[in-house]
This record gives sequence, structure tokens and C-alpha cells, in this order.
Amino acid sequence: MNPVAKFYLARVALVAVVAIPLMFFINALLAVAAGLLVSMVLGFVLLRRQREAMIEHIDAGVKRRREEKERLRAELAGE
Repeated sequence: MNPVAKFYLARVALVAVVAIPLMFFINALLAVAAGLLVSMVLGFVLLRRQREAMIEHIDAGVKRRREEKERLRAELAGE
């Protein structure tokens, strides 16, 4: 599975795990807001490996595109 999708699914799951139980005690909108805030803090600690994998995946794509762009420019310049 794509590391970016895996990270965001884990982030949504973390919000749901925090917000759904709170909905039994407080307003749903307030529970979702609290879930977002708590998941930011917990996600920073709990999702570190997924975040690093996502960053590596994005960096690899950027590097690949940069090399392809340089190769195409070299071909256009006649090298």
C-alpha cells in the first residue's frame, strides 16, 4: 500500500478512535474537534514510522522526477 495513503488512513483512524467514544458524552462537533486536537499530539508520537516512510516515498518521487527532467533537458540540448 502507498505510504501516503497508509499514513492518512492511520491518521483518520486515530481521530475516530478518540472522537467516537467522546460522542457519547459531548456534542458530536465538539467531539470531532477534540479528536482532531488529541490525534495531532498522539499522531506525532504514534505515527512516526508511517510519517518517515511517507516522507521517504515523496522524496524518492521528487528525486526521480528531477533526474528525468535533467535527462530530458540534456537530450534537448543535444548532449
